[in-house]
Amino acid sequence: MKIPLLVLLTATTVLAQGSLRTWTSTDGRKIEAAFVSTTVDAVKIRMANGSTFDVPLARLSPEDQAFVKTQTSAALNAEVSPSRALKEWPRTVSLADKPEVVVVREDDEKKEFIYRSPHYEFVCDSKLGSNVVREFGRMFEATYELNCQLPLNLKPAPERLREIFQARLFTNKSDYMDAGAIEGSAGVYMSGKKALMVPLSSLGVRMVGTRVTLEQNPNAQDNGTLIHEITHQMMNHWLPVLPTWFIEGSAEYVEMLEYNSNGKFSLIGLNRQVKAYAENMSRGNKTFTMIDLEELMTIDGRRWAEALGKDGMATENYGSAGLMTYFFYHLDGKGDAANMIGFLREVENVKTDAESENAVKKHLLRERSYSQLADEVRKAFRKEGVTIEFFPPGKNGPKSSAP
Repeated sequence: MKIPLLVLLTATTVLAQGSLRTWTSTDGRKIEAAFVSTTVDAVKIRMANGSTFDVPLARLSPEDQAFVKTQTSAALNAEVSPSRALKEWPRTVSLADKPEVVVVREDDEKKEFIYRSPHYEFVCDSKLGSNVVREFGRMFEATYELNCQLPLNLKPAPERLREIFQARLFTNKSDYMDAGAIEGSAGVYMSGKKALMVPLSSLGVRMVGTRVTLEQNPNAQDNGTLIHEITHQMMNHWLPVLPTWFIEGSAEYVEMLEYNSNGKFSLIGLNRQVKAYAENMSRGNKTFTMIDLEELMTIDGRRWAEALGKDGMATENYGSAGLMTYFFYHLDGKGDAANMIGFLREVENVKTDAESENAVKKHLLRERSYSQLADEVRKAFRKEGVTIEFFPPGKNGPKSSAP
């Protein structure tokens, strides 16, 4: 399609050049180009050959106009509240302003309903009420901001060739399973699909006619499922190099934090929060029994997935991973997560499983045997008011055979 050149207007919001995407005009014509910047009524795009053009917003599809709007919002939010890692653990993380969420498409015939916040696109097969759109937008953006600011320096970014994170929400659990979800899961991030997937039954929502609306009194677990999966997606670039227990434990950690519907995470009183988490994962018992540490810290994805279908095993695995992550963040060494941060800096560039295992030994074990580490874990959590015991090895079955 031929695009006329326009004089670029003043008050341009300039953003970093993104990846190529498909733009669609109001008459259905398509072109591949990257977003560069936007003005009041035009967008500058860059072709693969480097040529740039200014396109009137009025000539673009509603979906493209919504995309441009969220890119502008993202830039303004970045100026107000830079999304960068802090040097010390934050006490609270909250959004500077309510994120703008725009309706991209609501197509009853195709059962396709798409909404966008500055960093997220969420797609559902049922229409979402305005209160759901507003709440989900806040939750997505607050979780993004938290993962940006933690001193772990995770540097969250959308998957390769994606310009924005995506979530898929399913009205029926059967459709969620047909899309490839794991049996027994309340939500799942699938790196191959570059999307997190959650059935509405896992969230604090209900159907009113054909529209999805919030429950009057949603509980923390409803928020937790989505926050857990969002964190997985924030860490999508890390998944190939991280051990399974920490992939899950890092998401459990964010889920255990106090979150309110105004888009605020509180890390004040962490010992109180971890005590509540341990009690919940132990089903009200005073003692939480963790998976044997060597078994936990060497478990593979196959055995973890198999545990989802076994009564109690999923809770024990997730709880163990969450508590072990908390230990390395706040109780190990000087309690400043320095050892975990050192581990992350090293595994960013590993090429083999052997290199990953060496990084664990160097930064996390630090010449301690698993038995010695278990003793330290018990003592450290006892000071937090949490009683820890350990299962004998073998709770998750034998290790996978080497190929």
